[in-house]
Formats: sequence, C-alpha cells, structure tokens
Amino acid sequence: MTFYPIMSILKLILLFLFLLQAINSFAQETSGTINGKVQSSSGTLVEKATVTVIHTPTGTRYVQSTDKDGRFTLNNIRIGGPYTVDVSSIGLQTERKENIFVRLGETLQTDFIMQQRNETLSEVVVTGRKADTRAGTVGTGNHFSGEQVRNMPTVNRSITDVTRLTPQGSRDNSFGGTNFRYNNVTIDGAINNDAIGFSPSLGGQTGTSGMAGSSTRTNPISIDAIQDMQVYLAPYDVKIGNFTGGSVNAVTRSGTNQVEGSVYAYGRNAALTGKDRVGTLGKMNKDFYDYQTGFRIGFPLIKDKLFFFSNEEFTRRQDPTQLRVGTIETAHILEQRDVEAIAEAARSRYGDIFNIGTAGNYTNWSRSTKFFNRLDWNINAKHQLAIRNNTIFSKATHMDRDQQDFRFSSMAFEQENNQTSTVAELKSRFSNNLSSNIVLGYTQVNDRRDPLSDPSLPQVQIQGRTPGTTIYLGTDREASIFNMRQGTWEITANLNWTKGRHKLLFGTHNELYRIRYGFVNSWNGRVDYNSIADFVANVPYRVRGSYNYKDNSRSYILDHPAANFSVDMYSLYIQDEIRINDRFQIIPGLRADLAALPTMPTRSDKVNDMWSDPTFGTTYTYTPPNRLRNEFLNRIQLSPRIGFRWEAMDNKQLTVRGGAGLFTGRIPFAWLAYAYYNTGNSYGAFDQKADQKPFAPGSDPIKPSPNGIGEFIAQNGAVINDPSTGKTQVDLVDNNFVLPQVLRSSLGIDYKVESWKFTVEGIYTKNIKDVLFQQLNNKDNPLWYGYDVNKQQPVYSGTVDNRFSNVYLLSNTNQGYRYSITGTIGKTIKEKLNATLSYTYGESKDLSNGVRNSMESNWQLNQSLVPNNPKLAYSNFDIRHRIVSSINYEQTWRNAGRTNFTLYISAQSGSPFTYGIVNNSIQGLPQQVSLVYIPRQTETIHYFKDLANGLSAQQQADAFNRFIDGNDYLSSRRGDFTARNMGRTPWNVQADLRIAHDLFLQKSKKQFITFSVDVMNLTNLISKKWGIQYFSPNTFNSTSSVGLTPSLFPPRQNADSWPVFTFSDPGQPYSIDYFNSRAQIQCGVRYTF
Repeated sequence: MTFYPIMSILKLILLFLFLLQAINSFAQETSGTINGKVQSSSGTLVEKATVTVIHTPTGTRYVQSTDKDGRFTLNNIRIGGPYTVDVSSIGLQTERKENIFVRLGETLQTDFIMQQRNETLSEVVVTGRKADTRAGTVGTGNHFSGEQVRNMPTVNRSITDVTRLTPQGSRDNSFGGTNFRYNNVTIDGAINNDAIGFSPSLGGQTGTSGMAGSSTRTNPISIDAIQDMQVYLAPYDVKIGNFTGGSVNAVTRSGTNQVEGSVYAYGRNAALTGKDRVGTLGKMNKDFYDYQTGFRIGFPLIKDKLFFFSNEEFTRRQDPTQLRVGTIETAHILEQRDVEAIAEAARSRYGDIFNIGTAGNYTNWSRSTKFFNRLDWNINAKHQLAIRNNTIFSKATHMDRDQQDFRFSSMAFEQENNQTSTVAELKSRFSNNLSSNIVLGYTQVNDRRDPLSDPSLPQVQIQGRTPGTTIYLGTDREASIFNMRQGTWEITANLNWTKGRHKLLFGTHNELYRIRYGFVNSWNGRVDYNSIADFVANVPYRVRGSYNYKDNSRSYILDHPAANFSVDMYSLYIQDEIRINDRFQIIPGLRADLAALPTMPTRSDKVNDMWSDPTFGTTYTYTPPNRLRNEFLNRIQLSPRIGFRWEAMDNKQLTVRGGAGLFTGRIPFAWLAYAYYNTGNSYGAFDQKADQKPFAPGSDPIKPSPNGIGEFIAQNGAVINDPSTGKTQVDLVDNNFVLPQVLRSSLGIDYKVESWKFTVEGIYTKNIKDVLFQQLNNKDNPLWYGYDVNKQQPVYSGTVDNRFSNVYLLSNTNQGYRYSITGTIGKTIKEKLNATLSYTYGESKDLSNGVRNSMESNWQLNQSLVPNNPKLAYSNFDIRHRIVSSINYEQTWRNAGRTNFTLYISAQSGSPFTYGIVNNSIQGLPQQVSLVYIPRQTETIHYFKDLANGLSAQQQADAFNRFIDGNDYLSSRRGDFTARNMGRTPWNVQADLRIAHDLFLQKSKKQFITFSVDVMNLTNLISKKWGIQYFSPNTFNSTSSVGLTPSLFPPRQNADSWPVFTFSDPGQPYSIDYFNSRAQIQCGVRYTF
C-alpha cells in the first residue's frame, strides 16, 4: 500500500483546520444564506449601505455593508424566522422587509430599492414582498419546513413519513432508483446512517430507513425536535457528499426569547384499526397498541444571548403477528397437522431444549426513550455557538411472517439499540466577505441481539407445502452471536469568502469510524430440509455454519469480537459561486474523497497460495486470489461538479437550473467486516449438500451443543481447533477497489405564474464505480442442460481449492444506470390552500442490488444466468411510475379556533420481483436462487417423471403449462429464461389524511390545545378493494417460485440432459402486507404554550 497520498491529505487537513482555528467539524448544511442588491430609485447601485438582519425570535443580529456593486451576502444564517431586514444609507430612506423566512441550505435573495430621503424622513416597511424575495435553488431536491413536517399525516412520526413526499422517492427511503444503503442521512450535520448496515427490514413489508435505530423500529429523532428538512438528489454544492442515492438532512429546533413548548400524546389501538378487508383475518388482535408521548420546551437563559431547548419522548408499542397457522393465508405453507408433526419430531429427538414455539398468535413489542437537548449561545455579533445531544435507548423483539416465509416463535430475538450523538457548531463572520462554520461531533451506537430461544439451536429451514415457501424454527442465525459497537468522530470546517461576483468555499469533512464487529454468521448453524417429511425423518439436505478455531464457546466469541477495525473517510473541497449577471449563476467545484483503512485485513497463507482453476475464464473472469495484493480503498477519488441557475425572463417567472458532476458514496461496513474476520486464520466454515457429499452417519446438525454447530462439523471430519484441517470461508476485496461513484446530471425548468408553479426536471445517473460480488471456488468447467442450446446458463461441478468452502470477492464495475423524469404542478390560494401533484417515470438497472448484509448473501441471492458474470437487469429499487400529491388547507375561524387539513396521496408501480427457483440452485452452485428456462409447450414433458403413487409426467406437464399460460410474463418467455426483476406486484395506492384543530385559550393565541386525527390508508376505509399494500418478501431477494422443485436429492435427470422437477402451483407470486392494508386511526392531543 502507498502511504504518500494518505499522509499528504492528512497534512492538508491539519493545515486547513489550523488556519480556521478549529479542532474538528461537519459537512452537511445547517444554515441558510440571505443576499441581495441595493439600488436607489434612480437605478444607481448603493455602496456601503448598512444591512441589518435580525432573527426576531432570538434577537440574533447580522450586520454587513454593501460592496461597490451594491450587493451583500450573509452566510451561516439561522434557518426559519421571521427575520426583519433593514437597509440604511446616508441621504436615502431606510427600507425594511419583515416576515422573511430562511430555508435550510438555500440562498434567499432579497433586493431593495431605496427612495431619496424626504422632509419627514419616514420609514418604509415592506412585509413579505414577494416580487423581489426568492429562494435560489440549483440542483434537484425537496425542502420541507417544520410546519410541513408536523402537518404530514403520520402514525410513526418518522423522517421517512416526510421524505415520501419526494416525487423520485419510494416508501423504503430509496431515492432515484438507488439502494437506500447508499443514502447519507444527517441531523444537524452529523451522520445518522446505519453505518454497519445490519438494520432488519421485516421481510420487506415495511422497508427500512437505513438509519441507526431502525433495527428496533424507532426513529432517530423526534419529529418535535426538527426545525427544517431537505432531500437532495442532485446537489452541485460540493459540501454535500458521501452518497450516491439521496442526501437527507434535518436541522433541529432551538430556544428563543419566549418561553415556548408543548406537551403531547398520540395513540392508537385495535379499536382504532380497521378489519382485514383483503383476507380472512378479521378484526385486529386486541393486543395491538402504539402510544407516543412527550414534551418540548424552549426558553432564554439570557435574553438575546443564551437559549435552551429540550425534547423528551417515550414510545411503547405491541404488534401481534398478522399471520398464523390455520388460516387460508398460510394454508399453502403449512397446516395444523404439520405443526404437530414438527413439534413432536423436535420434542422426541431433543427434549425440552428445542421448544419450537407457537405457530399461532405472537406479539412483538418495541419501546424507546429519546432525550434531546440543545444550547445556543450568541457569543457576540460575529460568533454563534450551538451544542446539542441526542440520546436514544430502544429495545424491540423481532419475529415476522409473510405469505412465503413462516416463522415459529422460537425464531424471535430481542434487539437493544442505544445511541448518543453530541454535536457542537461554531458559526463565525470575520468581515463583510469572510465567514466560517466549524462542527465537531461524536456518535456512539451499541447494537445487540439476544435470542429468545437457546442460542445453540440452529436455524432450521424447511420447504413448505408450496414451492417457494419456507418454514423457519430454532434460533435465528443472525442473533446467536451479535454485539455491535461503533464510535464515530466527525470533523467539518468551511470557509466562505465573498469577493465581488465570486463566493468561494474552502472546506473539509471527515468521518472517523471505530468499529467493534461482534457478529458471526451461523455460529449456531443453518440446516435445510427439502420437505416437512424430511424434517420428521431427520434427513437434512444442506448444512452451513461457522466456528472459531481458538475457542468456539459463545461466551468467548462474545468477549472477543470477530473483528475490530477502523475506517476513516476524509474529504476536501473547493467551490466558486460565480454571478455572471443578475439572472445567471454558475457553481463549479471540486471535491476529493479518501476512504482510508489504518489497518488492512490480515491474509492467511491459504489465500496466498490458493490453487488456481485450470479452466479459468470459460464463463467469467476475476482477479485470482493469489494475485490479490490486499490493496484497496486508500485512494483519492475526485468529484468535479458544476451547477447553474438561469432566470430566463425579466419578471423571474421562468427559471432553468441543473448541472452535472461526480458523486462518491459509501458502502455498509458489514461488507468490509467480513474481510476482517473471514481471513482463513480465525474462523472455519462448513457448507455441504447431501447430494454432493453425504453427512457422517450418526451426526445430527440440530442436536444442541455449547459449541454451536461446531460439534456436528467435527463429527464430519474437521478438527475445529486446527486451522489446517477442515474448510474455511474467506471474503476478499479486489485490487484497487474504491467506494461507489456515479456521474449524475440534471435539468429542471420552473415556471411561476400568479399562484401556480409548474416544474419539469430530469435526472440521469451512470455508474462509474459500483459493486460486484463473485464466488471464486467453483470450477469454471460448465456443462449445459439439453434445452440450453445457446449455452446461456452453465452448470458447474467441483471446487477449485478443497481447503475452502466458499471464496467471495468484492470488486468494482462500471455497469448500471438510472434516470427519472418528473413533472410537478403546485397551487397556492390566499395562503390557505397549498397543493402539489407530481408524476415521475424512472428506470434503474444494475448488476447487483447490494441489499444484503454480506458478500455471501449478495452473491447467493443475485439472480443471474452466470452468477459470477451477471448482466444488467432492473434493480430492486426501480421506480417506473409514481404519482404523489399533497393538499393542505388551513382555516381560521372567528370564534372557534383553527383547523388544518392535509391529504397525502401516493400511487406507485408495484415492486419488482424475479420468477425462478427459490431456496435452491439448479447450477451446482451454493446459490439460493436460480433463474429458470420456460419450455415450449411441446418441451414441457421433458421436465417431469412419473411419480410413484402420484401424478404422471404428462399430468404434471399439463398443470405446469396451464400455470405458464395463465401468466402474461411467463408465457412470453417460452423457449427462453426468466430475467431478474421482470415481475411486478400490483400498484400500491394509498391516501392518508390528517385533521388537526387548535382551540385557542387566549386572545393572543399563544396558548392552545390541539386535537388531531391521523387516518392512514383512508383508501381502504372507503373501499375494501383500495389501499391494498403489496410487496415481494426479501428473504430470497424478492424471488417468486414458478412451482418447480428440482429433484436433486437424490439427483435425477431425463433423457437428453433435461433436469427433473416436480410441479405444484405456487399460487400468488407476491405477498400482501395485512397490517398496512388496514385503515388505521391515530388520535392525538397537544397543549402548546
């Protein structure tokens, strides 16, 4: 590894921080800007006019003089308002504008025309004059004020409930057709990502936010603490980085000169939740409830000087599972007699230690306590300091079911997530044209899982009654050993220098991660059975697991985490906002990003002398492991950008904006963590299928042992405390691998006329560096099935190096793109009605979705004809069509208070999914999914054999043909293979309504009580056919079975090398979210003072 670039950039950072008199800081926006031009009534530019900006609630003053061009620029302005702006000059009348509000991350332009001073020297006051006050946006994104945030219909009171207003977004916090893992989420400039990347997603029903805390279904911050929010998709401000998806930024409230606050409570229960109008589940289980209560208060400690704000919130929730045995919704997976057979087999073989739990109702719970405190200090007219702390304690249990995956309650585990984040920001103005902000922050996250069953029990997976369905029992493989800790220092400093028509920015942003990765995949084992009968007879098909060479006891591994490593992300940037003239502005900039690993993963001798594949290159290529230099990341990635804004008409009604540039992102550190612990030196790995090698007689993979699955592995030939015996798994990273990087360009046109606003904008993204996952331990010696005349889907056999179970490689690819086109109409009527309607069409293609927690899962679940050489296909995050509308109306009554109505409507194309083989591979690979050839009608008979005491081959072929003919997509693929993500669930259409009424307690209207009702899925309340929420379970990466089960154990084959299957109609290829398909009502009450 070359150290020179790293040391050079470190020296630059240290020098830059010294020049700013800083220690450490942050990169996302936390403030706004006010600028403008001052001229006399005769058109003369007014130099050295005094501009005084006062933040009315806190008395914070910003003073500046205009330059020779009559211009002023005030950076680092508090967001919100109202502001009063005064302009004074000798011989001219003082001009004032009031009720001005500054938005997060935007520049508000406010121009003044000063009259000659008359005899009475009267003062002119202008209130919110819109003709010459406007926000200057450049790229593509959305801004949400605190009022919009709090008026949005929501029962979860989460950031993601607000960001769904972004037209190019989706319900799972994905933006622009990009994986949510590639977002960057900040609060007060401090990162709030799930950096390790282990947030569970409840089988795909609710998605995941990609933020810390989502593992316990809690929000990273209370909505009551948020002042302003923004979502950027294509910002050309080089301060905004570390993302290739979307940048979500929220800034919190602060105290003011007034004592202000509120006490609130929100709640819902089974009585306020509608019946299941889709299936047969009936009324909501009475155990359901969701309660949130809290308070906020802000007040001055010293008027105009020192302010305090606090928000504390408490949540308690219970979620009964929607699905249970004995209903139509689960009958295709298992029946009550199957439950009894499975329970009896487990009890008779293993005794009380293996209690499979219930297949009936099970209630999950979650609870959280949030403490947010902020102190703001106006040190003097030039410096302001803000310090805040956000601490969250949260716990939850996890055990979910859907129409493809049924879990017994023994799979449940408890997760505890505790996090605290402290941020300090110093904003300074040294002169008229020089200002800076410095931010220092530290975040700590502890995330732990504890199984609710015996940790040594394996995760048992049984194929259900219908192909593509799976029954789970035992202990979750990702919960037996799981104890994560991460500490993050963040350092940002920005210097703004305004010089004539130029506004120069010099800055640095740095994130220093220290990670304790206390997770081992399948220490307890993972055991697959091809049928319920096989489980009863104890005939496993596949066994996987990991074991520690030194001491495989659970206590030792928990005390000695699998990996301790650091990741340091450094950024330097420079930018120039150039005002060509009053109507045209360009913003060129350059950002340099470096992801540095202070300590590289160790390499075992096994890897260094790994055997070569004599058939290398037949169907795919890669860097052979013995040629890997262990040199990756630690390279500077440059991201040049340029943005522009052109006001095309004198009346400023038509604006054209856009730009292009490179954006460098991030990856889940879990992918890197596997490279640190799966080295070949510390952990052994076992992955064996019974059709490839029989298990040792008398060995039982389910039998509990203090050594987890290790005892079974030892019975099958490995000396588990000797690295030189048995097999191991290694996770490798390719030479010169770097973080994802994209080229993104956008163009937007805004047209305003009276109370209407029309917008059309497009975004195009091309992958420069994306991720690719490969498995290198399969011999590239392909054979081909008889139907594969064009040799598209190879079948492999044998391993390259029998000392390894699997060898995974993470590398870069430049394949993939995505684009979207959005049209928006907005209408405002007398500041009472505010309505928007947006339509987006988008497509997204990639080689790998990157949705899983490990290299292993990302490869094993990526549907491709040649898994080590995948082709472009639609992404899991492909948008296609999306319609979003928000309508807000507010009415103040003469003697009855104030009422606010907000209606949110969303209609989106269904989620993509793939047709194929589920939980198996027909290619001789350790994959868990396969694409499948759809035979012509006359060929179908070659897939089947007569079943003993069952259907004939012809009967099965006829049934399969009927199934294919009844599916438009599958029937179109006859004579060809299925392709990734070509299936679609039905559209998801939902309308939500919030009604809030303020009852004033004083004439001043400063004290009032608010009664609110949030109606979620109003659509289903109106009609049982509306508001049904469809999804494709992500357990097998949104793969839906075509009903074929390969006859692999024992292996069978028909004439002319056709594989043999059995067929059973798989039924509906997607699932229904039975909870969110119900209409739900949440009631709230709030006292505000």
